[in-house]
Amino acid sequence: MNNLLKENERLDDLELDNLMIIQDKNGYKFSTDSVILANFAKGKPSDVCVDLCSGGGVVAILFSYKNKIRKMYAVEIQEKQAEMSRRSIEYNNLNIEVINDDLKNLKKILGSEFADVITVNPPYNRVGETSELDEIAISTHEIKTNLDEISKCASNALKFGGKIYMVHRADRLADIISSLKKYNLEPKVLRVVYPKISKEPNLVLIEAKKGAKSGIKILKPLVLNNEDGTETEELKQIYCRK
Repeated sequence: MNNLLKENERLDDLELDNLMIIQDKNGYKFSTDSVILANFAKGKPSDVCVDLCSGGGVVAILFSYKNKIRKMYAVEIQEKQAEMSRRSIEYNNLNIEVINDDLKNLKKILGSEFADVITVNPPYNRVGETSELDEIAISTHEIKTNLDEISKCASNALKFGGKIYMVHRADRLADIISSLKKYNLEPKVLRVVYPKISKEPNLVLIEAKKGAKSGIKILKPLVLNNEDGTETEELKQIYCRK
């Protein structure tokens, strides 16, 4: 494994059947939102799947492994993140193809209406909410892409009836729904995520289906932590912790 790790990198345990991921000690690192998205999304082994804004590949790795996906693409614009993702995928011996490109170019690369499932943990924050232009800012702010571009790309890539699964900030729910519907992606399932039940929700998980009729199912909330700060039983199950 030493030849796959570079200076200032570490190997982190994904706590699922010895899956590991390479992360930069000083760069952007995945968080719980990626793990809960990979658990929320559903797919079949025969599905063609795409993870947009893939970063270091954590969602693609967890989702493809849990669902035994045979064909998966991970699309990431930042070269350093994409390259780390490739090495993590190699280490875990998974069949995921990394595409280091702007998601706006995905149509030229793979064509249209080829995907059954798309996952995306996009940059949450608007451009005006940062003055930085570095790896972490690009991962967390809409500098290189935004909701409309993601929805447009997903709508083009998905087959009729295909699904997109997204995690995002709860306070941007109206923006998310508006953008998805604009590109014929109908929200069908919503789950609100609370850091603690006594706190306001900070995340939403949403499933949308291309070409579907309107009508949304709202699931029971996902609460991540108990009032004493310990993980809830559901979060432990998501992380596959005993």
